[in-house]
Amino acid sequence: ELDPKFADAHNNIGEILEGLGNLEEAYKFYKKAIKLKSNYSEAYNNLGILLFKLDKIGECVENFQKAVKINQKNSRAYSNYLFSLNHLIKYKDSYYIEEAKKFRLSLKKISDQLCIPYKYNINPKKLIVGFISADLKNHPVGFYLVDTLKYLKNKNIKLIAYHNSTKTDDLTQKLKGHFDIWYNISNENDLSVINLIRKNGVHILIDMSGHTKGNRLPIFINKPAPIQATWAGHLASTGIPEIDYIIGDQYVTPLENKNQFTENILQLPNIWCCLSKPDFKIKKEISSPALKNGFITFGCFNNTAKLNDKVIEYWSKLLDNVPNSKLILKSPKLKSIYVVKNIKNRFKKNNTNLNKLILEKGSHRKELLETYNKIDVALDPFPYSGGTTSFETAWMGVPLYVLKGKTFLSKCGESINNNLGMGEWIANDEKEYFFKILKLTSDFNKLSQTREYLIKKVSNSTLFDSSLFANNFNKILWKIWEKFTLKKQK
Repeated sequence: ELDPKFADAHNNIGEILEGLGNLEEAYKFYKKAIKLKSNYSEAYNNLGILLFKLDKIGECVENFQKAVKINQKNSRAYSNYLFSLNHLIKYKDSYYIEEAKKFRLSLKKISDQLCIPYKYNINPKKLIVGFISADLKNHPVGFYLVDTLKYLKNKNIKLIAYHNSTKTDDLTQKLKGHFDIWYNISNENDLSVINLIRKNGVHILIDMSGHTKGNRLPIFINKPAPIQATWAGHLASTGIPEIDYIIGDQYVTPLENKNQFTENILQLPNIWCCLSKPDFKIKKEISSPALKNGFITFGCFNNTAKLNDKVIEYWSKLLDNVPNSKLILKSPKLKSIYVVKNIKNRFKKNNTNLNKLILEKGSHRKELLETYNKIDVALDPFPYSGGTTSFETAWMGVPLYVLKGKTFLSKCGESINNNLGMGEWIANDEKEYFFKILKLTSDFNKLSQTREYLIKKVSNSTLFDSSLFANNFNKILWKIWEKFTLKKQK
């Protein structure tokens, strides 16, 4: 009221309204802030975040691009831009890595004179490994870590957590119990974090955020640890060559794809990640629902942002060609009337009978897993494939249908299926996509046998064997440390 042209106030009101869930009003305030101040990088970034929530990914990317163009040092906007880019199919495969390299160029290194010297022991009895993340809680990163750490802590390794968030929950408490030392770094500046890591004598520092929310990627350009790696948080290159390795496996990071990363590829045996088994009992339907229903029910429980126009085109065609079939989409975003309306309209454009769509909002994890009992086949989106959702699909015995990808983010389903002996559930191209799925869903009895096979297989599979995974993880960390020391001695 006192200053109607005060752009910062309009931007701040937008943030408050967005936090309250009033996205339409927030949108108006961000647009007003930008109108008043055309070079307002932070407002463009906030508008991009809001558009992502509304699944307007194309517009979202455009706003992040503007935020970065105005202020290349806006690392938060840069990460948002790179993260959202992966949801689109209009760019060449090489585009992402080109943009990620520009992100590194935008970062300014802190003077070495301000950083304390390394304190690590060159010949340690225990390797000191630091994990830095904003997601040491009820989050996919937490789900991957909790059982792996349980076994890893009994190895000749000292585990240190650098948690970049004030949010904690029951899983945070479990994770804390597995780390030797726990720090909250959310209020620490980059120099303080760098010096803390060096003071701790960390040998290997592992980023578990990549370009997702709450990352601390700028600290990595100062090499707070002699060896640095990125793993599990964001399955794409950080664009930072000071991060030595990206941890994958033979399926998600084949060596011929090395030009997609500024990091060196480090391949774990079997699979790049291991999901901790749920700590609650859950009933699994041994028979496919199709036997009782008389029709196929497809499902996808991924973030709806992954459902680009090509995905919806494919799935519309699928619903049209599989008689009486249904598709259940389940996501926290589906509590938004706007998102529901948007998805329905996009399916309608492909002439889909909307009665075939079942849209469910998100729920707590147990209920989410129980919903898998309603579906016969899980559909993997592309090019941004499912990660945790695909592990959970396997855990519940539901076959996952995958389109072969070209990048780490698009190959997760391939790795999961190959590790389960489910190679026939991977389609190589569009033509095969429809031919294969029609064949795989035509025999309900065979489909039910596949479900029974999966339920028996997963309990002891590499996807959920945290003890085996921790052994492999321990070996690979020691291997890269030994390689480093040999190089150092030369």
